[in-house]
Amino acid sequence: MTKQRTLDPLLLIGSIIVLAAMLTWVLPAGQFERETDAQTHRTVVVPGSYKSVARHPVGPWGALVSIPEGLLEAAEVVFFVLLAGGALTVVESTGAVSNLLNHLMRRFGGHPLLVLGFASILFLIGGASNNMYEEILAFIPLLCALMRRLGLNHEMALAISVGTATVAAVFSPFNTFTLGISQPMAQVALFSGFAFRSVVFVLAIGIWGAYLGWYALRFRVEVSAADQAAAAHAGKWKTSDIWVLVAMNAGMASMILGGVFLHWELLQFSAIWVLMGLAAGLAGGLGWRGTSEQFAEGFRRMVVAAALVGFARAISVVLRNGLVLDTIANVLFSPLRHLSLSLSAAMMMVSESVLAFPMPSDSGRAMMSLPVTIPLADLLGLSRQMVVVAYQYSGLVSGLITPTTGALLAMLALAGVSYGKWIRFMLTPFALLFALALAAIVAGVKLGIQ
Repeated sequence: MTKQRTLDPLLLIGSIIVLAAMLTWVLPAGQFERETDAQTHRTVVVPGSYKSVARHPVGPWGALVSIPEGLLEAAEVVFFVLLAGGALTVVESTGAVSNLLNHLMRRFGGHPLLVLGFASILFLIGGASNNMYEEILAFIPLLCALMRRLGLNHEMALAISVGTATVAAVFSPFNTFTLGISQPMAQVALFSGFAFRSVVFVLAIGIWGAYLGWYALRFRVEVSAADQAAAAHAGKWKTSDIWVLVAMNAGMASMILGGVFLHWELLQFSAIWVLMGLAAGLAGGLGWRGTSEQFAEGFRRMVVAAALVGFARAISVVLRNGLVLDTIANVLFSPLRHLSLSLSAAMMMVSESVLAFPMPSDSGRAMMSLPVTIPLADLLGLSRQMVVVAYQYSGLVSGLITPTTGALLAMLALAGVSYGKWIRFMLTPFALLFALALAAIVAGVKLGIQ
């Protein structure tokens, strides 16, 4: 019996790029006018300005050129992934994390739910506060090692990290990134609707946590002999291990605090990874040469994952260059004006979710969709707050399932989990959370949330 081969992530992305190029030959071309918002200085769509334009289909050469163009547009994320991978490889090479995992397993190995809860806290806080996502890439190898020690598969490593962060970010009442973009654009007070979002947040985290707990208990297997041997021959806890972990946690804390209070972005986060790696390497006794060598090893490990981010960006580049991205947005949102108020709000979230496939970037989707949906909501008599809620909840799709999200495919590649296997794992909780989001939007309309 031959082993079934899984779909390679680069092949998947390449297939979608080809499909996007084909769409530019089929769909009518059109564009919205755009202007620079005086308050945010971001480029936004002018409502009601969509018009048909001459076709500009993307041929084979244009599809090929979109790949380096996508890499250029995603350069900040690409370099962030490389530097984060280098820094955490330095940390890993000191042995501090391995010793921490061994001691954690000795103490709590018989209580997997407790270990999973501890491991999820960082990602819960990071997602809820500042839309933590690309930062998670560097943690995947460490989390996979922890899951093997617990007798769990690598899907669980992805679930407690990117899954937890995404669910927390989507339903968060204080997400400084998505709400910081969308609520000012809708001209509603920042973090308004806090009580409503808090109730839904608790329900969503409860659903997600219950599923992970059930899965961990249902599908836990016997720990492999190799991992048992690694735990049995664990190194002694050293003073240098403590300083390495201090450096790592200080770096993570500074990124969270910098993102929340200083409005740091990926450029500043990348600098923190470099500083963290240097501090951990020197504290762990690697010296300057050893630290440099481990940084280079980390770059080698992460290069495919980093490239996937840029390749995925090529999809939106093709659709944009082919002048059909605006057409897709216009087709999705125009029919909403003919529906009832509650159904319009629910379908607004569905349309935002569909838009997340060609436009997985949360900020990019906000710049494209909100200038269209906010005036539409005013015409319908729909609260602008619910427009923001519909946009925010559509992050379930872009964060958890869309194959055009390069960082997600990069994480799957690092964990050795196929896209199909991940979708099967996510099917039940995603359906429950999506249903919760739709119900919450309808309830918000009925309650008159402003």
